[in-house]
Amino acid sequence: MLTTPLPIRERIAPAPVESRPSQLDRWQIWLHAVLMATAAGAGLVVVVRYAIYSTTGFARDQRLMESLGVTSAGWSRLMDVLGLVTDAGVAIALLACVVVAMAQRRWAVAAAAGVLIAGANLTTQVLKHHVLQSVAQQNSLPSGHTTVGLSLALAAVVVAPYRWRPLVTAGAAALATFIGAGTVAAHWHRPGDVLAAGMVCLGWAAVALAIAGGLQRRRHRGRQAHALWLASVAGVVFAGVVFVAIGVRPSFGFHDLPRAIFALGLMGAMFGIVVAWVSSAVDRWVA
Repeated sequence: MLTTPLPIRERIAPAPVESRPSQLDRWQIWLHAVLMATAAGAGLVVVVRYAIYSTTGFARDQRLMESLGVTSAGWSRLMDVLGLVTDAGVAIALLACVVVAMAQRRWAVAAAAGVLIAGANLTTQVLKHHVLQSVAQQNSLPSGHTTVGLSLALAAVVVAPYRWRPLVTAGAAALATFIGAGTVAAHWHRPGDVLAAGMVCLGWAAVALAIAGGLQRRRHRGRQAHALWLASVAGVVFAGVVFVAIGVRPSFGFHDLPRAIFALGLMGAMFGIVVAWVSSAVDRWVA
């Protein structure tokens, strides 16, 4: 006897679980955030003690900055980018991050992005103008421009949808590296100022991770950590290529080449690690 075949069902991906993470999940998130904040605090202490509390360290940091130069055409392009770092630009970018998160009904993520940007930039200004004192007459650590660029980049990584996170991570690493290293090439800041700003941003990214991961209503386990680390490295390398293309050069030719490579490499490594670490942590813990 002939029978009619059953209709074929389409395979539909299961919807996210709309329940809060378990208490164990929360403890793991908060422990990771504490480790991240501890690393940021330790890094900041090391940079401060070497770059502005030590006469020798300050002089070496100054020499690293002076090893980088830029052509007149390159200077113009640097100013085009650095000129975008304004209070209005920060406000617009902050609003955009919050709106993107809220449009996805990710309320904890929206709050985390706002806390990250506001906290990092306020901390930098307080440290620079009211807490830290340099062996020089005027303190410039941490770098305000770097804090703006990196905090916005990390906030973009936090609010990025899962599928877009590798691409956003690459762009975030490239933008943050260009802005931070650009302030050194323009002789606005020394490398130590940039590294300190990176530690400030990493510390507030830990706070954002605790907020977004601890308060979210969905469980999430990302599995693209390797792709995110590669994306961050690719972004840093791309920024370095652009730097050379626009005319950033050693100030005194081959004589300053080792110092220039070391300065750019040190800052690039910091940006690559910070962006990749935050991105992979968000991918693992935040829905």
